[in-house]
Amino acid sequence: MNVRRFALSCLVLLTVWFALPAWPQQPARLPKVAILSPAKQADMVCLPNNRGGGAGCLLEGLRALGYGDGRNVTFEYRFAEGSAERLPALAAELVALRPDVIYTYTTVGANAAAKATNTIPIVVGPAGERTMERLAGNFARPVGNVTGLTLSSLHDEKLLQLLKELAPPILRVAVLANPANPGYGNYLEQLLPAARQLGITLHRVDARSAAEFPQAFTAIRASRADALLIADDVALAGTPEVRRQIIQWALGQRLPVASASARVAPDGGLVSLGTDNSALVRRAAYYIHRILGGAKPAELPVERPTVYTLSVNRKTAMALGLTIPQALLLRADEVIQ
Repeated sequence: MNVRRFALSCLVLLTVWFALPAWPQQPARLPKVAILSPAKQADMVCLPNNRGGGAGCLLEGLRALGYGDGRNVTFEYRFAEGSAERLPALAAELVALRPDVIYTYTTVGANAAAKATNTIPIVVGPAGERTMERLAGNFARPVGNVTGLTLSSLHDEKLLQLLKELAPPILRVAVLANPANPGYGNYLEQLLPAARQLGITLHRVDARSAAEFPQAFTAIRASRADALLIADDVALAGTPEVRRQIIQWALGQRLPVASASARVAPDGGLVSLGTDNSALVRRAAYYIHRILGGAKPAELPVERPTVYTLSVNRKTAMALGLTIPQALLLRADEVIQ
C-alpha cells in the first residue's frame, strides 16, 4: 500500500512539474563596444572621398564584419560635441559601464580613454604618431591596453613644400594649432627643418575653439603671413562650420590655406594632403572585431597610414591669382574646379 501511495504521489508531482511554465532563462550577455567621440553626434556620418571618419565609419566597418546593434553586440556612445574638456568625464562614464572594448580617435580622445582605464582594451583610430608611441609603448607589440592606427607627421612637412611649389613668393607661413591638443605641442619644431630648407619663416598662432578666432586672426595679420597652415585638429578642422570660417577669413586676406585635413581643399582651401580617414576607421573596426574574438592589444600592432590623398582647389588658386603647375595637377588625386 505504501509503495502504491508513493508511486501515486510521484505521478502527481511529475504532472504538476510539467504543467508549470518554463523557467525564464537569462539572455546571453552581448559584447559591449563603447564609443568615445570628440565630435558632435550630428556629425556621425561616413563621408566618401577620403573625408570621412569617426563613429559613422566605424559602424559601417563593423556592419561589414557582421555586427548589428542589439543582435550580436551593443553600443554605448558618448559625444563631446567638439568640447575636448568634456572627454575625461565621458570616458569615465563609459568605463563604469564595463565595456569589452573602447573605441576613440584623435589625440585628446586617446588620452582621455587611456587615463580612464589601464585594463579595458582601447582601439584608437586614428591619433597622432607621438601620442600612439606614448600610449602603446611599442608599435610592433603594444605593451599596455592601447592599440590602433596612427597618423604621420611627415606629410605636414610635405605641405610646406606644396605651398612653396604653388606660390613660390611665400616667405612667412602662419601655423594655426590647438594648444589643448598634446599632439601639437611641438608642431612648430617638427616643421622647422623643412621650413629652413625652403626659406620659410613659421609663426605659430593658437586657438582652442572658434571663440578664440578673433584673437588668432589678429595675430595672423600681425605676423604678416603669406599663407596659412591649419593643423588637422578636431577643434579646428573637424567641424565643417568652424573649418569654413577659418578658410573664408583667410581667403578674404588673400592667404593660401593648406592642411593635412583632407577636407580643407574641398571647402575652399588651396591644398590638402591627408590620409584616408574613413579607411583608417574601418580598419579600427577590424581591431575591435579581433578583440571581441579574444585577441589582446599586444597581439595587434599599431599601424601607420600608407596612402595619402593630394587635393588642390583650382578655383581657389584662380581667385588668389595663382597658377597650379601642370606637374602638380597630374600628381593630384583630386582637383576641385
